[in-house]
Amino acid sequence: MNKSILIAAAIAAFCSSPVFAGGSLFGGDSSDEDSTGAIYGGASIGQSSDGSCDALKDQVGALLNDVECPTPSAWKVFGGYQIAPNLAVEGAYVDFGEAAADGAIPAVLGLNKIANPASLTSQATGFNVAGVASTPVTEEVSVFGKAGLMMWEKESAATIENFGPSATTITQKTTTDGVDLSLGAGAEYKIDDNWGVRGELEHFNGLNNNLYSVGATFSTF
Repeated sequence: MNKSILIAAAIAAFCSSPVFAGGSLFGGDSSDEDSTGAIYGGASIGQSSDGSCDALKDQVGALLNDVECPTPSAWKVFGGYQIAPNLAVEGAYVDFGEAAADGAIPAVLGLNKIANPASLTSQATGFNVAGVASTPVTEEVSVFGKAGLMMWEKESAATIENFGPSATTITQKTTTDGVDLSLGAGAEYKIDDNWGVRGELEHFNGLNNNLYSVGATFSTF
């Protein structure tokens, strides 16, 4: 199925749900019906963690001389629309940063006489659409959870140096993409009626990636 159709279907599903009847999310009083239809936006920075690298490290870390999995800097911009008390639909563009890991494959008798330096780099981006539900803890602090779909693309390159009798450098590049489940949770501190600060943890299933971020929000109420 076309990816854009899946994203559109997700938005339609959130908007047509009977529980999404009008209200507010970040900032303002959750019981204030006047905040229905408000718009918010913001930007966050943080770090991403690739679970696929962690799994590879567990399997062949000793072979690669204990390769360290990267946690590159990441960022995102997001915006949302309040469609019910404590409920919203939110869209975001996420850049997971450029991850790089280095290691070395030991010499193997009959294959190579010296160790092979090896490296893996990857860059992932995506568009996420999620439904967000929140609840106030105090007048200034609220917590929230989210679930949605991420349309992502990931470019990877694996390089092995000094391979074989001719000491050849081999680079294999791949591009993968998909539309998969995203989940998240976090908290927001309301500075005033418009401005807030929020921190969150998100997991993107197709990329097997966790994003830890903190950012600023601005709402229209």
